[in-house]
Amino acid sequence: MGIQTVDSVILFKSIKQGFGCVLFSLAAGLMSTAAADDSLTSPHEVQIKADAPFPSLVYSDLLKSMSDQVFWQSGQLRFFERVRMTFLPEFSDPSHIAGYNPDSGAFLVSQVIDSGSNVDQTVFWEARQEKFPIWAGQARNNSDPDSLEPDQYRLVWTLDGQAFWEMDFEVTRSGGSSAYESGHYQLEGPWAQWAYVYVPNGNLAQTPTFNLFIRDTSARPGQWTDQVIVIEAYRDGELVAQHGHNPGASRPASIVQAKPWWVAHELALRTADDSGFAPASELVAAGDYEIRVTINDETWGVYRYSSQGEWPSLERQDRENSEPKRFLEGLTDRFYVERDMP
Repeated sequence: MGIQTVDSVILFKSIKQGFGCVLFSLAAGLMSTAAADDSLTSPHEVQIKADAPFPSLVYSDLLKSMSDQVFWQSGQLRFFERVRMTFLPEFSDPSHIAGYNPDSGAFLVSQVIDSGSNVDQTVFWEARQEKFPIWAGQARNNSDPDSLEPDQYRLVWTLDGQAFWEMDFEVTRSGGSSAYESGHYQLEGPWAQWAYVYVPNGNLAQTPTFNLFIRDTSARPGQWTDQVIVIEAYRDGELVAQHGHNPGASRPASIVQAKPWWVAHELALRTADDSGFAPASELVAAGDYEIRVTINDETWGVYRYSSQGEWPSLERQDRENSEPKRFLEGLTDRFYVERDMP
């Protein structure tokens, strides 16, 4: 179907198995190196308090912000969209300056570290509090960064030199499709691994959307490829919500255009009989769930989770028990689901 080749399936499995262990066995060293860099610490010396909710960032925002045409063409990681963050420490000084920025505030920094422990990119962020506990962040100094060469990378976030979040990903480079086309850069890792269910305002009476990242590496600008998507959500084996499931219809119910870089698609879920939109409560009622996704009649993946009649929460979304640096922040309106390969 052009979405994912056999080679990329093998690559995804190796990424999923290897990240967090062999590929980055020196993770602790990387964290201490970032934290020890004086250039990452502002005069405010803001501290992350152990007795307060730990800071994080909205996972889906970050994934959207990293993948675009510029990276595909040149390998330049620009963080072109805002990234919301949560529970950043509030602070003030005698000059009444607050907020996070490289000019007068505390330092909020992301660094890309390669497999050889080299810092390949350092980006300072500006963040302003919108409403508790959300801060809106924008990258300040990465309009023209150096290209990232094929390698395994770790993205590390620090707050006045203190590492508080991290993510693993890989950069690969493909050859051109002809002698007249240069190669292109690809991001591998969490874009293929994670999807999320979004519920407007966390209101279970509202229509949920299933959100996943799709790409077709064979597509080209101006020549996007049509992808037929079907989503089926089952609870204890019974179909309870769906998107694009219309047996007997003369044409596909849901077509999206794929690009050669990862793009998030938001797909509204309807009732099992397609009589209207489904309420989000259908995905939260007690039971065991499978969300099956097919693209162009081929299985893309299955996403499984369980609910006790409450908001679903995988281990990495459990703020009370998860590892802070690996926490998947979904606020109160989205929960993440992990893909099983077909």
